[in-house]
Amino acid sequence: MNICVMGAGAYGSYTIDALLEKYPKATITLFDVGDAAIKSEKEIGYFSSLKSRVYKGLSDGRFFGFGGATEKWGGQLLTYTENDFSNPNPFMTDVVKLNEKHKESMLKKFNITNNYKENFVTNTLFTKTGVWLSVFNRNFFKIFKIQQRKQVTIISNARVSKIATNGEKKITKVHYIKNGVEQEASFDYYFLTTGAFESARILLSSGLIPEKKVYFSDHLSQKVFKIKKNTSIGKENFVFKMKGFSLITKRLIGEYDNCSFYVHPVFNMDFPFFQSLKTILFKKQVTLKAIKNIIINIPQAIGFGWAVLFHRRIYVYKNEWFLYIDIDNPTNDSFVSLSKEKDTFGINGLEVTYNIGENAAVVYRNAKDQVVEHLKNSKVDFEILAEEIDVQNTEDIYHPHKMFHYENIDSYFNEYDNMLLVNTGILPRSGGINPTAALLPILDEFINEKLIYKI
Repeated sequence: MNICVMGAGAYGSYTIDALLEKYPKATITLFDVGDAAIKSEKEIGYFSSLKSRVYKGLSDGRFFGFGGATEKWGGQLLTYTENDFSNPNPFMTDVVKLNEKHKESMLKKFNITNNYKENFVTNTLFTKTGVWLSVFNRNFFKIFKIQQRKQVTIISNARVSKIATNGEKKITKVHYIKNGVEQEASFDYYFLTTGAFESARILLSSGLIPEKKVYFSDHLSQKVFKIKKNTSIGKENFVFKMKGFSLITKRLIGEYDNCSFYVHPVFNMDFPFFQSLKTILFKKQVTLKAIKNIIINIPQAIGFGWAVLFHRRIYVYKNEWFLYIDIDNPTNDSFVSLSKEKDTFGINGLEVTYNIGENAAVVYRNAKDQVVEHLKNSKVDFEILAEEIDVQNTEDIYHPHKMFHYENIDSYFNEYDNMLLVNTGILPRSGGINPTAALLPILDEFINEKLIYKI
């Protein structure tokens, strides 16, 4: 079995590990536009332009090379349960079932367990606990030792330009550019795991999407509350705990009018020591200012170290922290299409039109009201930072979804005879989580239960 995997990021790396676990004699060719050096959109040579409200999901949210965005941000391994959606469509119902079926075995691949219960703290809000991968062990490409797999041939610095079909549902070859020369190769089966936007570009360039545009949505985020004196809300403590070097995180999740939202804590925004530490660890920028802030705040740094080493939790500066509300942007008129302008590879880039859904302000207002009621009932000392939420000034969170549409999981598995499209864009709703890990159980189901019937 000769398999092609396009993209060496989170999904490409996980796909290869799952394939070799099921089919140890398979031969796999991995294409990636980068190499071991992780680069941004601009650094790698891609191009995207904006026609409406600024959206940084492409320029700031995606990275290229072995491990992709997992090298930069890691991420929380969160999955769906029946609590997440009150009225899911058949596809999301199937996704939830597969999440619950494969969650434990999926997390085991990362040496993680998550037996934390989801608790309804009100009639409409429940807690979800997740694991944020350690800064020292978060790159999927490295976690699964892809470069050491003898069955895998890595073609790096190779840009997939398009894929060809037999005119129906079978992929016949992949076209790619390496050293300025376009080449092609054929395989038995293909996994397109190049990220939501790049996968959309490839499908558009290949004529595999009848329309000239791909609609999408994303999360919107806004800082809404400042919490004082305590890290607990009712019976739930929201301070991040530590397991090894991973963080155990907690959030509140709710819903209004079939639009999900989540409420997540952000600690130490005003703590110079912590902000400098994040600059060094996450952005890998060792600056004089960062070092100075760490030294000046040595007393607080000792408190930070004591909390981490002995209490195994995050230190909270001045015992004050913030709550952000993130919602699924209820938009139907945000989309990407091929740009007339070409990138450094001579390939048409992407043009992005991003708008805020008309109902966004109503969703935010309702979400805020639900949280205010819960904070008051829990006798929390808090401050509302935004009485009226300006949806035009919300931040983007880079969880693209609502791009590709399927009736149910079987229609998704069978969209092509010999290719599976893997990115968060297949989800009609992102819900109250970073949805990346929610697709890993779907991959496990397909590779372990469905792929054998397609080869």
